[in-house]
Amino acid sequence: MSLRHGPVPAGRRMFDVSAEETIKLAASHDLHAINVMERDDMLGRPDIRWSFLVLETRA
Repeated sequence: MSLRHGPVPAGRRMFDVSAEETIKLAASHDLHAINVMERDDMLGRPDIRWSFLVLETRA
């Protein structure tokens, strides 16, 4: 899952959700994060950052 952090472009609707909040919500549905990565925007936009989460069901 990818989460975009930064200003919302005109004409688009987005919600401010952190990786930590998403991981907690996932845990309440028996999912856990097996990989979490954050990085700058791939297109070089200085005000945009990304979080990438890999979630897995608990067996």
